[in-house]
Amino acid sequence: MTSHVIIEAIDPDLPATLSEDVLTGLLREEMGFDGLIVTDAMSMDAIDDRWGAGEAGVMTINAGADIVMATGSLDQQIETFETMVEALESGDLTEERVDESLERILQTKENYNLDERRFVDPETATDVVNDEAHQQLANRMAQDSITLVKNEDVLPFDADEEASTLVVGPEIYNQSYYIEDIAAAVDAKSSGNVEYIVTSNDPNADEIEEAVTSTSEADRVIVPTFSADVLPEGQQDLVLALSSTDVPVATVSLGLPYDIGNYPDVDAHLSSYAIERWGSPVPVSWEAAFM
Repeated sequence: MTSHVIIEAIDPDLPATLSEDVLTGLLREEMGFDGLIVTDAMSMDAIDDRWGAGEAGVMTINAGADIVMATGSLDQQIETFETMVEALESGDLTEERVDESLERILQTKENYNLDERRFVDPETATDVVNDEAHQQLANRMAQDSITLVKNEDVLPFDADEEASTLVVGPEIYNQSYYIEDIAAAVDAKSSGNVEYIVTSNDPNADEIEEAVTSTSEADRVIVPTFSADVLPEGQQDLVLALSSTDVPVATVSLGLPYDIGNYPDVDAHLSSYAIERWGSPVPVSWEAAFM
């Protein structure tokens, strides 16, 4: 699936979804990917506000995508379909280019026997998702993805050191168990003596003061931050306040890797990459970050 982000080093002018340099030049030619390329939702503002879903649909096929995710209102979906049909009739989309994607789509269906078995038994889906080999692969990928962005001689923590650790983090999707489970993971990987504080998603002054006061009993502080969009100001203030103490502070971004931009002077920072929703268990990438 494509992303509506600009990769400046490759194409500074177009989002990856619309960029031939990214989809064909990088993905197909340089990386040798021969599978299906599916767009993200074309009704997203990053695409629709500038190009319109219809024109963007034509652009992404010409760039190398195989399947256009026509989303949004019914009118937007119809616009996308009709604009692409008009482009094919006018020559802005060639039959040769469309046939290339059609062949790839049909071949994929044949590979998975979808031409004969169109529907999947949902009861067997968990057998595939929970397959041990798949779980091991997910764990390995998560471990390999963790990025140490900054380290002022704080990490790694000595697991055998008799030190007290304070974990301070926000509720995530109104749930406290994420931070509780993270604290348990830290406890399991250390000599123990781990305390935790769960704040609201956007901590207020009282919550921040409580966390700062608690550092008097800690030898080190771990602050997981989380945002699916813009980091709440309270989380930023929390990190800055904790960093003003004499206790070493390590932050871990659990959603987007850009959080450190809000607190660049922190002692150490790890980035993980997962945005889980709807009561999911702690993602493997988060577990990997605290191993």
